[in-house]
Amino acid sequence: MVDDSSDCPDRAAAGAMKLLPTLQRNALRKLFDRPEFTPAEVSALGYRRLQQAEGIGQKGLQAIVAWLQSCGYELRPPESAAGEQKLHARTRKHIEQAVRLLRTHGYSIHQSGEKGGS
Repeated sequence: MVDDSSDCPDRAAAGAMKLLPTLQRNALRKLFDRPEFTPAEVSALGYRRLQQAEGIGQKGLQAIVAWLQSCGYELRPPESAAGEQKLHARTRKHIEQAVRLLRTHGYSIHQSGEKGGS
């Protein structure tokens, strides 16, 4: 006997998809290049691939993770992702400090593509 107590069976892809917010559903349709997909297929993509997908921001990714959890799948960010974010923040802080120091000593700092004035 099959247990139908799951809110999100893989066999009923259309029913499972209805539980996913429209924006995320459309982004996943575009990613898969077809109108229907299963939670198993989304889970198989992995966190990093979903993170890089067009139309899926941080909030959208959280919605997809919650949807997958309701379907019995677990999708966790790679452990290095938190470390990378910390590294990026630290690097940005160092660059800002360097720019401030250069400006303090009279240097003119411009972003790439910006024309420097005299």
